[in-house]
Amino acid sequence: MRPIGLTSVTFRELTAPEIIALAAQTGCAGIEWGSDVHVPTGQLDCAEQIKAQCRQHQLEVFSYGSYYKLNQGLKPEVDFQAYLDSAVKLGAPLIRIWAGRTASAQADADFFERAVAETQQCCDLAAQAGIEVAFEYHRKSLTDNSVSAVRLLNAVNRKNCRTYWQPNPEKNAEENLQELTDILPWLARVHVFSWNNDNSRLPLADQEKAWKRWLKIIPESVPLILEFVKDDQPAQFQRDVQALRSWCNTTQK
Repeated sequence: MRPIGLTSVTFRELTAPEIIALAAQTGCAGIEWGSDVHVPTGQLDCAEQIKAQCRQHQLEVFSYGSYYKLNQGLKPEVDFQAYLDSAVKLGAPLIRIWAGRTASAQADADFFERAVAETQQCCDLAAQAGIEVAFEYHRKSLTDNSVSAVRLLNAVNRKNCRTYWQPNPEKNAEENLQELTDILPWLARVHVFSWNNDNSRLPLADQEKAWKRWLKIIPESVPLILEFVKDDQPAQFQRDVQALRSWCNTTQK
């Protein structure tokens, strides 16, 4: 059974208990908790409480979705350590970080090398706690395409360094499939959503054909984390979970 869940930033207006209740009601396996609203970095008591609440509802903590961004003048031994401390208290096996906020095409050699060195520091700190680090796979970053992402992952060269994947709305289904194929050896999590190329949100079912193609090559152990549903409505989330679960049942390997 593929693990399906949600990322808490999908519903920033809901409280953590409300998100847990929604996940439990829809039969989700787990939650990715964001560091901006629901599990603020450094609030360790909050992280422990949410960990306990998830356990009470038999929900996994898929990851700690941080907003730590490379090449922003941060110090891993101070700033990333704060995220790491929260992740440990939360019981998260993985911390998501951002590969800067500069498009790969605009990043020079110095930018790239600094990003590599900083990631290595983060990974080495996380390894001491038995935690993985994974990049957000996002536009306007060093992981805005698979060529740049693979180059970065190879340069970092840490066993606990991986990446997320999500479709790029500016690319077609075939192009997204190729990108997913390229980063499969490092794939840790998938953000699931349905957007038009103008970034407007759609019901997940509107992109059924594309998602079924992508699901065929995504390993069954990789959590599928629903994100940013149409109109930010819990009812739409419920429909999207149902659609995703039905596709998973038909694409089992």
